[in-house]
Amino acid sequence: MKQYFLVLGYGIPKNILEDENYNFYLKSVFNKIFDWCSTHNQWDPVIIFSGGKTDVFEPFRRTEAREMIKLFAALSKRPTVKARVKGWSLVPEMRSFSTLDNLLYAAEICRSQQSGEAKIIILEEQTRHKRILTLGRKIFGEAAVIPIDFDQSANRYLDFAFIKHKESEVLKFDLWALQNPSNLKEHRILSKKKIAFFRKMGTTKHVDAVKQWWEQELHELKRYHL
Repeated sequence: MKQYFLVLGYGIPKNILEDENYNFYLKSVFNKIFDWCSTHNQWDPVIIFSGGKTDVFEPFRRTEAREMIKLFAALSKRPTVKARVKGWSLVPEMRSFSTLDNLLYAAEICRSQQSGEAKIIILEEQTRHKRILTLGRKIFGEAAVIPIDFDQSANRYLDFAFIKHKESEVLKFDLWALQNPSNLKEHRILSKKKIAFFRKMGTTKHVDAVKQWWEQELHELKRYHL
């Protein structure tokens, strides 16, 4: 049975090879996958890196998926692991602008590649765990979800009540989007507007932009799923 891992992207730093959060995140992901392969003695997983053109640095051409693979490939070349991980397939998913689309487009890749039964494990950021677990099971069925608490930015330390409320409302919006193609289209339009807002705010104000966006949009999301 083919094993798939889905690694969700979280923005694009100026230099991913030197970025503290992404190094913490992808090194943890690497070890989780390595341990799974060791435990199951299966060294040919397909690892999907999911994330589109969310770059806030001009000319806005980079994708989260390709940037993550750049760092992950470097980790895979270390002499201590190189021989054992040579069978790992690193696959980019570069169309998504949201967590929901991370999952939907990854599911398309799984369906297109698998010749038989497949299993998937999703690796994601801690504060989004409940939402991703709910969506993952709805989209993939028996998907396992592993949270990784890697974020050291101010976003991680926002008020807990705010984070909980944001995640609850976004999950409702995501579930609303899954009801029909028209809803999903509106979901994708809003996701692209979010990236445009971040670019307009600029890189030096990105943390403030994230909080400001959600403060402005949370009450708007309710109109989609009431």
